Amino acid sequence: MLCIKSPPRAIAAVALLASSTWHAAVAAPVQTDAAVAVTRSFAYTSFGGGDFVFTTSVGAAGCESGWYVKATDPGFKAAVATVLTAQASGKSVFVYGDNADLWSGSSGHYCRLQTVALIS
Repeated sequence: MLCIKSPPRAIAAVALLASSTWHAAVAAPVQTDAAVAVTRSFAYTSFGGGDFVFTTSVGAAGCESGWYVKATDPGFKAAVATVLTAQASGKSVFVYGDNADLWSGSSGHYCRLQTVALIS
């Protein structure tokens, strides 16, 4: 009987690859299926360094509570301005986000915002 031993590094590399592949299959970019209304918005002054959270009339898979933007995100100001403009004017938006990156400020399912598009 031939016994081949795998070096520990090879086993670790295969395990890491398998776990990262599984994680990538679970995480998914999601979007609202149609244009939606912004129903509520919350501007936190200190939590997360000033996170911005909002809800829409219809969520997306895994994002039923809403969406969030970190104050440190490069597009923070533009995203917040777009959401507040939509909310104040009653215009609709399309929202795209990541349902694997949930907001730590709630037990709800607030997904990290990637893109918000204002519809005229």
